[in-house]
Amino acid sequence: MSGGEITLDKVVDAYERMAPPVRVTPILPVARSSAEVGRERLFLKAEHLQVTGSYKARAAFHILRSFDDEGRRRGIVMSSSGNFAQAFAYAGPVVGSPVAIVMPGYTADVKVQSTRDYGAQVVICPTFADRDPTVERVAEEQGMLALHSFEHPEVPIGHSGIGLEILEQVPDVETVLIPISSGGLAAGIAVAIKENRPDVEVLGVQPEGGNAAYLSWQAGEVRTIENWHSMADALSGRRPGELPFRYLQRYLDDILLVSEEAIAESVRTILFRTKTLAEPGGATAAAAFLDGQVDNSRVTVAIASGGNIQPSVLDMILAGTAGG
Repeated sequence: MSGGEITLDKVVDAYERMAPPVRVTPILPVARSSAEVGRERLFLKAEHLQVTGSYKARAAFHILRSFDDEGRRRGIVMSSSGNFAQAFAYAGPVVGSPVAIVMPGYTADVKVQSTRDYGAQVVICPTFADRDPTVERVAEEQGMLALHSFEHPEVPIGHSGIGLEILEQVPDVETVLIPISSGGLAAGIAVAIKENRPDVEVLGVQPEGGNAAYLSWQAGEVRTIENWHSMADALSGRRPGELPFRYLQRYLDDILLVSEEAIAESVRTILFRTKTLAEPGGATAAAAFLDGQVDNSRVTVAIASGGNIQPSVLDMILAGTAGG
């Protein structure tokens, strides 16, 4: 594996060695009304159409393929609220490596079941704070490698190819919107874009009820929030990782907050205008554009990071009872 720095050379090398199951996802134009069709300024980078339904397959394959034979035999244990869990659960059997996932008790049922269906062992822990200690316990008991994704440099590097694809697919891009939880996705994409095109505005987006990276950005240091409340369960980090936060400080232009109402409306707009389904966390970045928080005249790409939504949440969003 590479060292602790995230550099453009590592970004390019990882992308050139991308695993065959990982998809180069399409760019989807989003018209806010029929009058905008053909004149769209918002475009989705459709990672919700990635294998396992989220961008996290990129880093999962990148990390597992980086292990030597002994590391693959031992396998990994890591924590996830759902999308990384499914990505590693899928990638493990493909590369021949056992995977155990520690999932908090609040994780959406559909993500827990899907992780099991892909073949991973699932260990439920009571709270967010219990995740890392449980990972260490399982690693010791089962002889597995403990992966702490918040601070692992290969996580942003694995995801960073999304930024390279955006620059190739939308060469006139002016603004890129990225959802933030622990910060690995935003850090990797920001490095890929800013090191190639420093003129492109790169903005992070968080739910108002899960604003740890936003508060950290304002304070200039990592902050932890005690309470987290949002339908965007994929963005459930109570703090950004120390490592990715350094890159957010260096490369992001700003971090924005969006309301639950804006997230719900973004899910509906993406569904009805692109005929694809993004989960609330996957629709959070686009919500900043649709809610008028960025300049709507600029060519903007929003990362649709995932599409694994709890059916009951989708029912409430479509009924207009979510986000109120």
